[in-house]
Amino acid sequence: MTRATPPLPRPDALAVCPVASHAVLAPADALALFGAPLRGTERVRVVRHGRDVALVPVAAGSAARLVLDTLFGAPLDGLRLVGPVGAMPAPAPERVTSRLVLPAGLSRAWGVDVTAVVGIGLIALKVPVEAGTDAGLDVDRALWLAAGRPESARWLAQTTWPDADAMALPDADAPGDAAGALVVPRRVVTETDVRQARLHRRTIRITPGQIVTPAAATMAREWGVFAAS
Repeated sequence: MTRATPPLPRPDALAVCPVASHAVLAPADALALFGAPLRGTERVRVVRHGRDVALVPVAAGSAARLVLDTLFGAPLDGLRLVGPVGAMPAPAPERVTSRLVLPAGLSRAWGVDVTAVVGIGLIALKVPVEAGTDAGLDVDRALWLAAGRPESARWLAQTTWPDADAMALPDADAPGDAAGALVVPRRVVTETDVRQARLHRRTIRITPGQIVTPAAATMAREWGVFAAS
């Protein structure tokens, strides 16, 4: 994916590249689905049991891949890629992985190792760090939308966010209580927790002694995020 490089408002601001669902096709796969080499503007249908579930852009590569963001809500079994002239079984689906790309010199200057904490909108997120030429944050499009479509993110010193692991976006399969509701492992439940639960279509169960911020309570009521007691 191509990362835009807008003017950054301060030295520690990071260009954000939202990564959405997309497919990669080898030359033979492109010919089978489109009848011609790829030009870079094609889209392929993702079909499950005869029903269209997504339409995703296609890029050329050495091997077929199907990368899905969190907004892809269909089950991952039985998927096929369908083009204008042919179809093929979809390769094993992968999920978009948010990552921070930093030049080696910047990593050393910031004291960043294999992971870092970044702020995107109101969300603090721990992400893996990879070496690259241009600094920037590749982030799941669903999280980018939940954060308010920001153009830039910021690096947060680890000591500033001692509970960053707890604030990071949970997996869709994060454990919950007996009814499947998420339990926030902190005393205060914030807007970030509510946004993250909604992003993964989960509810939150408030435990005795927990405090809910007014903004989180309002947001949770509007979205129906809190599980019934």
